[in-house]
Amino acid sequence: MPTRRSRDQAIDQQVPLPTAPEVRRRPRQSRAQQSEKALRDAFVRVLLERGYAKTTIREVAAVAGVGVGTFYEYFGNMRALAAKWISDTVKDAERQLRQTFDARCGQPATSIVDAMIDTQVRTILDQAQTWTLLFTLERQISTPSAFRRHYDAWVQTWGDALACASDPPPADRLPMVARMVHAVTYGWISQCLLTAEPPLSEQTLRDELKLAVHGYMQHSRTMP
Repeated sequence: MPTRRSRDQAIDQQVPLPTAPEVRRRPRQSRAQQSEKALRDAFVRVLLERGYAKTTIREVAAVAGVGVGTFYEYFGNMRALAAKWISDTVKDAERQLRQTFDARCGQPATSIVDAMIDTQVRTILDQAQTWTLLFTLERQISTPSAFRRHYDAWVQTWGDALACASDPPPADRLPMVARMVHAVTYGWISQCLLTAEPPLSEQTLRDELKLAVHGYMQHSRTMP
């Protein structure tokens, strides 16, 4: 779990209001893909050490082992790199959730949900400091349309997981249940990382989250 100091440093970093990030081109060849990945990895390293406000293009390029010109081949500015890192990190977490429920289709909904909560908590807490920074920057770096796309993808993942259960929610309730389960899980984990003092243990974070989601899902089945 991150220390209070690391969380406070993340929260204190101020960035401008969202504007459309400028991604210059998508790498297609393996060498170009390696260069872009090196820039993303270097960005995270510098971000963790210095915070977003003090992260510079020159330093990121130096840590990545490429020239500044290479940076500008892929990204028009630091915001574009930050947005790409946020997008890639969130999509990877979504893929891990899908792998979790794909292996459990046909099981009861609570079993699928519990496994997905375990996966999501473990994925985030394994890189707690990095995710703390992501939660801090997400709504400030991402454009509103990008944020909605990520949000809708999370909700769709939960909806697909619940739909493949042996006891799925009623069809007319499924979209709302998926949206609420995502809001509870993502909101609880992110807010605990950003604000809980002292930090909650992984077991407590997971157990309280399951208690909330189970209660909601059970009550939801009795709604007209």
